[in-house]
Amino acid sequence: MRKNYTLTLFMSALLLSSSLCNAETPNVIDAPETDEVALGIYNTNLAFVKDARKVMLGKGENRISFVGVSAQIRPETAMLLNSNLKVIEQNYNYNLITPDNLLNASIGEKVKTALYNEQTGQTVYDSAEIIDASYGRPVLKFDYGIEANFPGRIIYEKIPDGLQSKPTFVVDVQNENAGEQKLELAYLTSGLNWKADYVAELRKDNLLSLNGLITLKNESGIDYENATVQLIAGSINQVNVVQPRMFARNLKMVDAAAAPMMAEGAAMPSQEALGDYYLYNLPIKTTLLDKQTKQVSLLEKKKVKYAKEYKLVSPLYLGIGVSNAEFLKANPQVIYKLQNTKADGLGEALPQGTVRFFEPDAKGNMQFIGESNLSQLALGEKADLMLGQSFDIFATGKTTASTRISDDISETSVEISFSNAKAEPVKVLFEQNFNGLEWEVLSESIKSEKKNAATAAWMVEIPANGSETLRYKVRLKKQGR
Repeated sequence: MRKNYTLTLFMSALLLSSSLCNAETPNVIDAPETDEVALGIYNTNLAFVKDARKVMLGKGENRISFVGVSAQIRPETAMLLNSNLKVIEQNYNYNLITPDNLLNASIGEKVKTALYNEQTGQTVYDSAEIIDASYGRPVLKFDYGIEANFPGRIIYEKIPDGLQSKPTFVVDVQNENAGEQKLELAYLTSGLNWKADYVAELRKDNLLSLNGLITLKNESGIDYENATVQLIAGSINQVNVVQPRMFARNLKMVDAAAAPMMAEGAAMPSQEALGDYYLYNLPIKTTLLDKQTKQVSLLEKKKVKYAKEYKLVSPLYLGIGVSNAEFLKANPQVIYKLQNTKADGLGEALPQGTVRFFEPDAKGNMQFIGESNLSQLALGEKADLMLGQSFDIFATGKTTASTRISDDISETSVEISFSNAKAEPVKVLFEQNFNGLEWEVLSESIKSEKKNAATAAWMVEIPANGSETLRYKVRLKKQGR
């Protein structure tokens, strides 16, 4: 019985040894340089990258190294877009060749040393073993002893295993048929961003020309050469696990031969709706180098209608029993109003950005007059762009009387005096907030409008080089009384 048990163990050992000897060794492949690359860049420091390469694969298990992926890749989002392969394992290697990494990876190895002698002008070469390193300072073992503060240089004979010149993504796959295949590695990365900038030049007859520029910025750690670029405008939600597959179908590679025709047919980016976002397609392929900022045209609108408005929100605090509120001087805000319609010269969704306004002086030279932030502007939506405060228009105001009717009710009279030093008449929209109180206008020198439950508004017309006074009386009451 014992003899049979020993024979069984021996046969099992032989079978295990045979299995290990016949275990498949993966084909180790460095994928060639990128053949095609597509970028879907969000305006939130996020991009979806599709890196396509043609790779010669063997049958069975292959270990493919994608050298030169983004240094800010989000490895958990990476996926290989090829239905013919079965992914076994993925690894992101970011142990780059740096002085510290070379030193730390060479501990226990022999290296050459070079020490310059200033008196003789000779360089003395030697060899030593790196026995330790901390904070970039090696401890070297020479034949004559150990140096902890060696003043010379270290010369490495080889690059230690595991160090790469560029960030590398390694994928182990199972392949049924040997031959060349096109592999697309897709992933999300930080370090790529874009924003919109607009130049508004004021013309006559309340018209302006609006030119839009897209500013692309690459700080991802690698270059993207001859890339198809799409820009996604909108606020995308990011939670624990990012799901980039929703955009994979929309990032289509552009055939290189078709690029010149696209450039001739479309000088500006085309746009399309993508769910609740807007997608801007750059008309031609572009190269975006690491640490590079690039600008491309977004739009050109020659005759955009605008309206100019002066608006003053009252500095007065009006409350129950307040009798002596006043302000000595307040200049109204200068607001340029746009409406995103074709009839007004626009008619397409505008991504958020900064609008810089220029106006010609008496000699026709354009002068910068201010800038304002533009929020995402959908079709049909209005935009109020505040450029600053008017220099030539100001107002003073005070309460002229206040009567306490009860603990919860009072009546207040207000006087606001406006002055206009301009050579043409102007209109100022004056708004008074009542701080959560119920209110009723009892009398007024200029007709008011109810802007909302808490605010009354008056449009005050002021003659050229003249003045105008607004007087009104309101009854204020605590809510629910």
